[in-house]
Amino acid sequence: MKAIGYAQNLFVQPFDHRGSFTKKFFNLAAGPRVSVEHDDRSAIGRAKSVIYRGLLKAIEMGVPQESVGLLVDSEFGSPILQDAKAKGIPTAVCVEKSGQAVFDFEYGSGWQDHLRFYKPDIVKCLVRHHPQDSLENKLAQMVRLKMLSDFLHASDDAYFMFELLVPALTDDEKSAGEAYDKEQRPHRMVEAIHELQDFGIEPDIWKIEGVETREQAERIAEATRRGDHRRDVGNIVLGRGSDAEQVHHWLRVAAPVPAFIGFAVGRTNFAEAVKGFIADPSTEGAAIDAIARNYKSCVDTWLEAQ
Repeated sequence: MKAIGYAQNLFVQPFDHRGSFTKKFFNLAAGPRVSVEHDDRSAIGRAKSVIYRGLLKAIEMGVPQESVGLLVDSEFGSPILQDAKAKGIPTAVCVEKSGQAVFDFEYGSGWQDHLRFYKPDIVKCLVRHHPQDSLENKLAQMVRLKMLSDFLHASDDAYFMFELLVPALTDDEKSAGEAYDKEQRPHRMVEAIHELQDFGIEPDIWKIEGVETREQAERIAEATRRGDHRRDVGNIVLGRGSDAEQVHHWLRVAAPVPAFIGFAVGRTNFAEAVKGFIADPSTEGAAIDAIARNYKSCVDTWLEAQ
């Protein structure tokens, strides 16, 4: 069994969105395993290839390839995964069923075979986990997550990336609005991390929502690295589709904290460019350039703040 952790810088371009991607960019129904016609499937694949080529362009512009991470779904991005593997770019795939309140495996009982086939460097799961959620919901998903954690650490083939979302749950939290996000959520995140760890779920990389202050980032880092066996656990900041100013603020807050090793910023960097390309395919080159610049600007912000 490998040691827990991922210590080097990791700058992820995530575009593993499925239900939200088909709905937002192609006005198709959202939900798990959406039935997509051949023409739409091809168009979605082309849009995702534009994002991928933006990442390749960023590498040409000087982003260190060894720090790059590519997170894409196998449903629409299988050719991208194959090409990235051939180029030596670290690849990550998602295993969660899209759009679910309680974590479940996208490929059901075949999730292990799915991972063996694609052989990703990193396996990512997205989980909504609030400490005050029902015990039934928490147990249902934690049992599955423990299976995933144990499998990845036993096989020693891929790192385990855990995307933790802690949305407002109680009436007080919901009524707090922005104050929940800025003041209360960081405390709930620490509680959730402890609860998941105590159940035996051991991510190598926590993919977490950005926080407003250095103190909040340090508390989260302390939680993810609790215990000597977690001293190399890494944390990366996700973008949440927020505007660039907000995202770069989160990056500057987290980068100086040693346990934070990078980011996973997706829609902030590619959404407008992809919309433009879909509306007018002749803008393909401009879209690729814009995505490359946006991604590289996140890398530059991180390295300057670090």
